[in-house]
Amino acid sequence: MTEFLIVIGGVLLLYYLVMIPVQYSNIAATKKEIQRSKLSHNEMYEKKSFEEQELQFNLQGNPINLPATLIAQLIYTIRHRHEK
Repeated sequence: MTEFLIVIGGVLLLYYLVMIPVQYSNIAATKKEIQRSKLSHNEMYEKKSFEEQELQFNLQGNPINLPATLIAQLIYTIRHRHEK
């Protein structure tokens, strides 16, 4: 049982390490798009197609991606704190 938990933990850790750069890129692109379009966050998503909305929801809203999303958001905030 212990080996099983170690394997599952290792797989999850590897998944999170792969997803952090993906989430970071997504967060950075979303922030740039909001600044470029000068729309609010909600207005920007209302103008997106259904497929784009679903992709965004699955990437950001999936509970399995939550640790990677939080870490990527923290990294983005630290790197861009002087731009506010």
